[in-house]
Amino acid sequence: MPSKSKNVRLEQRRILEKKLDLRLQQLAQKGISKEKAQSDPLVKNLKAKIRQTNIRIAVFEKYVKQAEELAQAKAQKLAEPKKKKEKKPKAEPKPKKKTPAPADKKPKKPAAAKVKTPPKKSTTKKKGKSRV
Repeated sequence: MPSKSKNVRLEQRRILEKKLDLRLQQLAQKGISKEKAQSDPLVKNLKAKIRQTNIRIAVFEKYVKQAEELAQAKAQKLAEPKKKKEKKPKAEPKPKKKTPAPADKKPKKPAAAKVKTPPKKSTTKKKGKSRV
């Protein structure tokens, strides 16, 4: 589970930096140059973890800064005197639209002119014993 505390992340970064320094000292004792030491897999891994931790710390700082700005804006808003809302005169009401009857529509047939057809009988067989 990722840590949600900036202090924990700072401690993690400090530990990773110590491990990196220790690894670089070990490689120097073996006679490996600094350029070669940078290509060591453990050194690369530790540097990557340090970068990730730095990114996470920056995110913490971003959220803290954002929270401070919001709190400051809220305090400033509360400190300002309330302005009385002026009632604006309402605009004239819009006239209702009249829908003229279109001339191209066919007139409806009277209900008596419709012919009703009887419902179709189903063609499915009933389930049961067959007689032979």
